[in-house]
Amino acid sequence: MPTTDSSIINEKILRFLEIHGPSLPVHLAREVGMDMIFTSAFLSELLAHQKIKTSHMRVGTSPVYFLPGQEEGLEKFSEYIKGKEHEALNLLKKNKFLIDSEQEPAIRVALRAIKDFAKILEKNEILVWRYFTAKEEESLSEEKKEVQKEILEKEEIHKKEAGIIEKKKKSKQ
Repeated sequence: MPTTDSSIINEKILRFLEIHGPSLPVHLAREVGMDMIFTSAFLSELLAHQKIKTSHMRVGTSPVYFLPGQEEGLEKFSEYIKGKEHEALNLLKKNKFLIDSEQEPAIRVALRAIKDFAKILEKNEILVWRYFTAKEEESLSEEKKEVQKEILEKEEIHKKEAGIIEKKKKSKQ
């Protein structure tokens, strides 16, 4: 196959992804008018040159192909995630951030399996899961709220302890 033909096919694939966003190989094969084996070879070449990316998630046995920067478009394929992974995805999507140690074991495992949607952060030796569209800065503001809450709780405990000590001193006199 001449070089010009392969570059035309590569351009068709890239243009299709640019217009339609993340796609399955079967849709790309239909677009370029080739069977799946040849289309897969072109996709592998584009992957090797880092012009496209693949998802960790599988739809059937196929990954989803997309251009760098189109990660948010993977959400349209989230319906193919089933079981505990789907439950973990919905929980993470709702809360944006989840502290790993506070989750039940099955959810913790599921979060590790949905790599396209769950990004891990380590804050003060605590593992925090971030929904892939949530910004890391949001985690910092959430963390500040938690720290302020802990400080207020500790101050309340100290006040109560101080009150108890005062009562004991007065009762001894």
